[in-house]
Amino acid sequence: MEEFNIYRILLGDSPTHHSYQRVEDFCSAAELLDKKRLPGIVIIDGLKGKRASEGLRVLSEIVELRRSSGFCYAPIYLSQTMPRIDMLADGVTSDIEDRLTDACAILEKGIRIKSDDLTDNHNLRVLTYMYVRGEGFVLSPVCAPFSPWVYSYPEAALLLDSLDLSSKILNPEDYNGLERLRSFKFDKEMVMALKIVCFLEENGYLKKGSLSDRIRKCPKCKTGHLNYVDLCPSCGSIDFEKKNMIHCFVCGHVAPDDDFKKNMSFVCPKCGSVLRHLGSDYDHPLESHQCNDCGTKFIEPDVKADCLFCKTRTSPEDLVVINVYGYELTEKGTAAARTGKMQMEIQLFDGQNNLILAYFCKIVEWLREYRDRYPDEVFSLLGIRFANLYETQNIFGEEFYEKLMDELISRIRAMVRTTDLTTSSAPDTFWVLLPRTPLNKSTIIAQRIEALNDLIQTKTENKIRIKAQCFDIPATEREVSVENYLSDFSEAL
Repeated sequence: MEEFNIYRILLGDSPTHHSYQRVEDFCSAAELLDKKRLPGIVIIDGLKGKRASEGLRVLSEIVELRRSSGFCYAPIYLSQTMPRIDMLADGVTSDIEDRLTDACAILEKGIRIKSDDLTDNHNLRVLTYMYVRGEGFVLSPVCAPFSPWVYSYPEAALLLDSLDLSSKILNPEDYNGLERLRSFKFDKEMVMALKIVCFLEENGYLKKGSLSDRIRKCPKCKTGHLNYVDLCPSCGSIDFEKKNMIHCFVCGHVAPDDDFKKNMSFVCPKCGSVLRHLGSDYDHPLESHQCNDCGTKFIEPDVKADCLFCKTRTSPEDLVVINVYGYELTEKGTAAARTGKMQMEIQLFDGQNNLILAYFCKIVEWLREYRDRYPDEVFSLLGIRFANLYETQNIFGEEFYEKLMDELISRIRAMVRTTDLTTSSAPDTFWVLLPRTPLNKSTIIAQRIEALNDLIQTKTENKIRIKAQCFDIPATEREVSVENYLSDFSEAL
C-alpha cells in the first residue's frame, strides 16, 4: 500500500487525535491549500463540537477543502462526532490508523486524476468524488425540513466551486447563541446540487439506487412545506365542528343532538315529536359535521393542501409527487471519472443536429483543416450562456422559471438554421457551429439573441441574463485543440 501524506487541521486546544503515523499540522484549511501540497488524508481536530459555533467552524473548513480542485475528493475525517457535520466527512476517528486502509484506497484510485480536469467542472467533481470511494458508494439524500428543497445531496453541494459558497455559511461570531445547527445554510448550492444530480442521471452518468422517501410538493413553487386543511364541501370554510347528529323519523329533520335535548328528553325542534326509542323514533345519520358559516351538514370534509410559501391551495391528487433516491455511478460515469472527459448531452436544442461535445469538437477540427485547403469555406462559433438560472428559479418558483425558459428557448431555436450543429459544455452553456458564416455575420445572430434580455421582465435584479458571443478559431496555432479554445471562449461568456 502506497504511503500518503496525513494532514491535521488543528482548530483548538483540545486535540484528541493520537497516532504513530507522521502527521503534519496546519491551523486551517486555507493554510494547507496555500502550501499547494498533493492530496492526502485530512483529519480535523481540536474542537469538541458541543457548541454550534464549533460545528460551524468545522463546516467552514470542510467547505474550503471540498471547493478546491486538489482536495475535493480527498478523505476527510473528524476527531470527534458532531451533529449534522459527520455526514459531510468520511468518518470519525481519534486515531487515523483505524481508517488508514479506507483512506489510502480512496487516494490510490485518485492517483491518475488530474486536478486541472476538475477545475470549474462541477459535474466531473461529483463523479470523481463517488468513483474514488469505491464501487458500492451511494450518494445519499439528506433531509433538511426547514429548507425549501426538503431533500438534497450535501456531499455534491460541497463540491461546487462557488466563490460565494462560504458566505452562505454563518460565521461562528454571527451565530447569535443558537444551540444547534438547524439546517444547512448554503441553500443556493443545495438547489444546484439537485440539478446536477438530475442532469447526470438524465445523461447516463448516474443511476437510481434504493428509494429513500416519497414527498409531495406544491405544483406552483415546488416547495414541500404543506399544511393539509379540512374544508366544508359546500362553502370551503375551515370553521366547522364535529357533531353527534339525530335524524327524526317523523319529519325527517336532521340536526345536532343539542337541538333535540329538552327536559331530559329528545324533542324534535321542527315537528315537536318526542323521540323515545333509537331505531324506531330516531337514529344517528352518517352526517357528523356541521359548518358554522353556511350550516351545511356533511359526512367528511374536503381535504386541501395549502403551500406555506406561496399560499397556493391544491387538491392532494394534484400535488407533485417526488421520489427521493440514492444514486450510484454507471459505467459511463466511472469512465468519465477515470479519464476526466465527459460526453455532455444537449438540453437547449432538439433535433438530429445535436452532438455530444467530443463529436462536436471533432467536426470543428475537420472544418478547420478543410478551411486550410479551401480558404473560402469559413465558419464561426456562437456561444450562449444563461446566467442566474438557479437564482431565478429559487426566487420566482418552478412554474415561472419553466414558462420563461420555454419562451426563450423557442425564440433562440427560431434564429438557428437546421444546418447548424449544436452542443453543450455545461448545464447553462451552449455552442452553435455556424458553417459558411463569417464572424461579422454571425455577430448579428448573437446581437439578436442578446436582445431577448429586453423581454425578461422581473421585479428583481437576479433575473436570467443571456450572454451570446461569436468566436473565430484562428488559422494559425494549429497545436491548440478545439477543446482548449472552447474553454477559453467560455471564460469570455
